[in-house]
Amino acid sequence: MAHLFIVSRQQPDLYSYLLREFSEEADVRIVLDRRYGERRQPKERRNGDDDERRLNDRRAQTDINSRLATLGYAFVRIS
Repeated sequence: MAHLFIVSRQQPDLYSYLLREFSEEADVRIVLDRRYGERRQPKERRNGDDDERRLNDRRAQTDINSRLATLGYAFVRIS
């Protein structure tokens, strides 16, 4: 099982710290949050298949967004 830290762009010191601390761990990856603004497109430009996928991912994205805003990072286990 792998682990992923997503770090807020507003926390560059935390990002550097985590990179140093986990540099020897093969199953830990540290990434800086690269998202900018809202990614949703107006309904007329969306593909109908995307609506189903969004419903499944919404809770996970909300949890990650919340953790990034409050903690400055989100920790995710990847199987």
